[in-house]
Amino acid sequence: MWRSMTALMLAAVSSWAAPAGPAFAGFSAIASQPYGATARAVEIRGERGDPQPKEWVFLLSDPKARGGVRELTIVDGRITAERTPLRGMADVSGLEPLDRSSLRFDADRVFSTVHREATNNEIGFEWLDYTLRTDPQSQAPVWDVKLYDHMGAQVGSIGISATGGSVVRPMKASPVARARPGSTPAESGLGGLAGDVSTAAGRAAKDTKDSTLRFIGSLQEVFTGERTIGPKEDGE
Repeated sequence: MWRSMTALMLAAVSSWAAPAGPAFAGFSAIASQPYGATARAVEIRGERGDPQPKEWVFLLSDPKARGGVRELTIVDGRITAERTPLRGMADVSGLEPLDRSSLRFDADRVFSTVHREATNNEIGFEWLDYTLRTDPQSQAPVWDVKLYDHMGAQVGSIGISATGGSVVRPMKASPVARARPGSTPAESGLGGLAGDVSTAAGRAAKDTKDSTLRFIGSLQEVFTGERTIGPKEDGE
């Protein structure tokens, strides 16, 4: 029984950190839907990527949808949620559709470029927001990526072509990236993803370890009547 419980707990812990998979896999899921012939993706976004988000949100312009817009949540190429919002989406109809045939650089490759540019610019970060839209000036698909530190403050932004992977808007550091201690290599010793993480490594490692072990210990106590793993809950 203990072996089965351990497997269950490890599976639960692993599922918390599972990324959403490739963003572009969502196009196949959309094409298989009844509205696949009329709907056009105008935006893809993923939030709090570390480095990849837990889910991708697709905005579709669809004249057959209530309100003319569909919002899909996609994980690993599967639609996990769908809604047709009536408010707050007035600008969607004015966005240019994304040309699926021209998309070459998915978010994993985008992250490699972001990490390189952040390191070169001595910007440490902990997570990212990705947004893919058709640029109104160039009419080309561009990833707009925003970088955040462990306090949730934006420390940088960059634009990357989704067709060739080139940097179309250079890395721009937020004043926060230079003003906050531990956000630059001058204090942390590293740029890129590790740069900001390293400044809070002790805090984050301890919090993650304690919360994970506390969860496992609580399950152990439920199944066996005793706790030998992890700290107890507050007040125990």
